[in-house]
Amino acid sequence: MDLKGLDLALDKVVEAAFSPSLWQDIVESVAQATGSFGVNIIPVAKRSPQLIIATESLGGALEDYFNDGWHENDWRLRGVPHLLKQGTACEPQYTSRDEFEHHPYYRFHAKHGIGRSCMVAFSTPEDMLVMTLHRKLVDDFFSEEEVSVLRAMRDRLTMASTLMRNAMQHRVAGMMEAFELADVAAIFFNRFGKVTRANDAAARLLGSELQVSNGELRSRRSEETTRIRERVRSVLSESWLRPAGADGPLLIAREGRRPLAMRIQRLGGSLPDFFSPSVGVCLLENPERRNAAEPQLLRQAFGLTRTEAEISVLLCQGMRLRQIAERKSISYETARAHLRSIFAKTGASRQADLIVLTGNLGSVG
Repeated sequence: MDLKGLDLALDKVVEAAFSPSLWQDIVESVAQATGSFGVNIIPVAKRSPQLIIATESLGGALEDYFNDGWHENDWRLRGVPHLLKQGTACEPQYTSRDEFEHHPYYRFHAKHGIGRSCMVAFSTPEDMLVMTLHRKLVDDFFSEEEVSVLRAMRDRLTMASTLMRNAMQHRVAGMMEAFELADVAAIFFNRFGKVTRANDAAARLLGSELQVSNGELRSRRSEETTRIRERVRSVLSESWLRPAGADGPLLIAREGRRPLAMRIQRLGGSLPDFFSPSVGVCLLENPERRNAAEPQLLRQAFGLTRTEAEISVLLCQGMRLRQIAERKSISYETARAHLRSIFAKTGASRQADLIVLTGNLGSVG
């Protein structure tokens, strides 16, 4: 190993806590200094293509790793007990030579020219991150002396991880304060979809119909809970960009009250998600706290007829279309025709969109 080169590479780790783009250079430099085929950083739990930093040399192998499903059945997870105990794990500790030579997992690696490896754990045990150094296929196992050098890297890696997590916590705290000042209910969640924080405005809206149970945001109605889970999963991946993943707010029904409108969004930012305690936020809008737009204002803004404007206001008050038809002494089919016209003129596609649209208009007015 080139100890001087490795020391220089690790000198950048703390700086990378504030400039995450440096991580790519760091793994490349570590690979070069240790004579490795490649190096990657990945979480032990919930591995995905979006949650990895790796050298370019591992590009093809990682693509097959995820496409072939090895991320769901990674042989190296057998080394986790050793990582928890001593911070490093190499094949001889959990793999026999026969398994190394014949197991399908290692044959998959051999296809890409990858041989032995050593994992170095850092961050917190409950959300462990691992830097894995992959040797070339022709190289032997890591020696005890080499492993002791790699184990010494943990302090600097853990320091950087702590700094990055603290930076994200401060960022989320600032967001919470901003949302609170704006009287916007905000519930933050991590990359596993588990709730991490909720501001006071959100806490006031939680109760029997919407609550946090076992770390998960759930509705009293199972179908709404399913939609919340699906939307959270969507924003945790690139699928939130697809139409099905971004079709307006979710409605959370409440007994005898107007429904809550829930928008679930990715926070984004420059930090890799596995360094971030919170990666997304649920924003709750309570229509009862907003000024409903007057029918006359809706007519002027969207060119609605008098009846269409009145129906819009009643919809935003939580009434069902059939109830509105009875109240207006019109048939249900006529009410549906009015609703189609309302959607066409306002650009809304569902009742939740109309609630937010008219609520915003009422606030402006």
